[in-house]
Amino acid sequence: MGPTTMRGFTVIELVTCIIVLGLLAALAGPRFVDTQSVNQLGYINELGAALRYAEGVAVATGCNVQVTINAAGYTARQRALAAGNTCAAAGAYSLQVLRADGSPLSGAPPSNANIAAGGVIVFAASGAVANPPPPALAVGTHTLTVDAVSGFITVQ
Repeated sequence: MGPTTMRGFTVIELVTCIIVLGLLAALAGPRFVDTQSVNQLGYINELGAALRYAEGVAVATGCNVQVTINAAGYTARQRALAAGNTCAAAGAYSLQVLRADGSPLSGAPPSNANIAAGGVIVFAASGAVANPPPPALAVGTHTLTVDAVSGFITVQ
């Protein structure tokens, strides 16, 4: 029987590995925790979904829906109903549009996902945009556009 050899790591090798892993964690860790780009994409997608919902409500009810978008968030409203359960032809958009669960169709951006410039979009009963064409909305590097003729919403 020959001499036995011990296998394993020395203390110096273990300490060196721990130091290298600590340096990697310190340099790469913050990149995994930064949520700004995720929040921006999430908010622009939420905004696109809200606009699509508002457009659907306009088509389903036959009444225009106004969506106001600004730095504080977005909200969707319709005009109050006139006699005979028909849409009021004029007046303020004062009736809050509700989601299927009964909550208001509105939302606010996360603190690090602010919209560059807002606007007002009015969807007609046909689904088209009734007011002048809205500008592209930007949240970080992502943009949202609404086609004035068809009401088609694109998020990039």
